[in-house]
Amino acid sequence: MRPDRRRIAGFTLVEMTVATVLLFVGVVAAILCITSAVRSQAMAAQRTNAAMLAERQLAQLEATPDEITVGEQQGEFGEEYPGYTYTQSIEATEWQDLYRVTLRVSWPGGSAMRSLEFDTFVSAAQPEAAPAPSGGSS
Repeated sequence: MRPDRRRIAGFTLVEMTVATVLLFVGVVAAILCITSAVRSQAMAAQRTNAAMLAERQLAQLEATPDEITVGEQQGEFGEEYPGYTYTQSIEATEWQDLYRVTLRVSWPGGSAMRSLEFDTFVSAAQPEAAPAPSGGSS
């Protein structure tokens, strides 16, 4: 008996075409996922930098309470963080020596500027000096 030609094991042209298309779709999907992950990581790094720079700017303000003035200021974060800028708005509140600070950190992100805004309150009151310990000896 001679085996039927249609029953010989192997792939047909249609099966190979379908397999190739499925492989292509899978590779494209994987590349899109990797691209999206890289973009998300870059945006997260930029936001982390902005938050760290805002924290640094606010700490600087808290460290020099006698230099707090009501109004708006703008500036850059130097060569270490090119493109990152800030706009700082300080408003007086109904309480003495307490100010509302709104800090917006901006940076270029592709075709548009991105920014994060932070609101906090800063006290300009000088801390009271702690009493000197008594030096009594027995």
